[in-house]
Amino acid sequence: MTKLSFKCDCKQILQRAINLYQEQLKWSCRCENTLEVWKKKEVIPINQTINNRQILYKSAIALKLAAVCQQPAIYIANELVKYLREIVKTDANKNINNFEFEVISSGMIYFNLTDLSIANWLHYLTSFTLIFEQQELQVGVDLNEVSRGEWPFPRTEVRSCFCNGDLSKSPTTFHQSTRGFKPNYFDKSLETTNLFPIQYSHARCCSLLRMGICDRLINLTSKDVDTSGQFLLFQISQPISWQQANGQLQFSHNSEYQLIAQIASTLDRIYCVSSSKKPINWQKVADAVSVAFQDFYSHCRIWGEVKVKKPKLAQARLGLVLLTQSVLRFLLEERLGVEAPVEL
Repeated sequence: MTKLSFKCDCKQILQRAINLYQEQLKWSCRCENTLEVWKKKEVIPINQTINNRQILYKSAIALKLAAVCQQPAIYIANELVKYLREIVKTDANKNINNFEFEVISSGMIYFNLTDLSIANWLHYLTSFTLIFEQQELQVGVDLNEVSRGEWPFPRTEVRSCFCNGDLSKSPTTFHQSTRGFKPNYFDKSLETTNLFPIQYSHARCCSLLRMGICDRLINLTSKDVDTSGQFLLFQISQPISWQQANGQLQFSHNSEYQLIAQIASTLDRIYCVSSSKKPINWQKVADAVSVAFQDFYSHCRIWGEVKVKKPKLAQARLGLVLLTQSVLRFLLEERLGVEAPVEL
């Protein structure tokens, strides 16, 4: 699953670099026993951050190793980056992400995601049916069905007379029918938690996708109308152009990069399992995705002038909507134990 998680990729190639460096150190320092701890990926600290539209992962592993081998962290970091670059160069044709590496004065190692890496990742995510752990999230929509006024999403019993786009009018608890709904995880404390903003974001994603299909900006096909695990999937007959001719991503607003970073962070939590026993606050994770989407939606137009003059940008933005919808659906149904409404 490393193609889905940048963090997993970072850990794997950093572990390989550490192993190579360890071989070198066997001849220069007497800490072989201590170095055994490096073999556990869980002890490698890696965190995501974003800086001026640049999504990157940073690791303080060199600072930890400095105490082990009694060498400056900056020296260790530069040695590890030397091996990291060799690994990426050697494995260039093995679907490894195209990271750029940087060492700062403190000894911190930065894994900078290139536009090509992000574009390939987005293409991969929209090119097949994602499997979130053991749940297969299936696809959705056929243009012919839309033209007949049909929509593969089942009409749920979720209704709202207080919404109309104003989240301030949402109730403390949003109750809905869960007919045939069987979440594999449910925390009873969520019964008094306000999940409506997250459900609203999911429904808004579905609405935007319906509009995109009606306007033929995107093309989705129906594979299986399964109410327990629907997932919209782009068909590769007309893939999205995530990059411009100059290689830069289509996106032009900070909120687009914030949403991409939030989706990446969520997939890291789902796929890059940590050895930590501390439970993940899935509502906090879902809230973060929902807030990032709402910020994106308020700043980034899809229709109007954008659709006419920059149709590729409009399609790329709909691609982000699709990914947001699939992630929110998984979080709502499989982690928060509530229904993901397709309309309100």
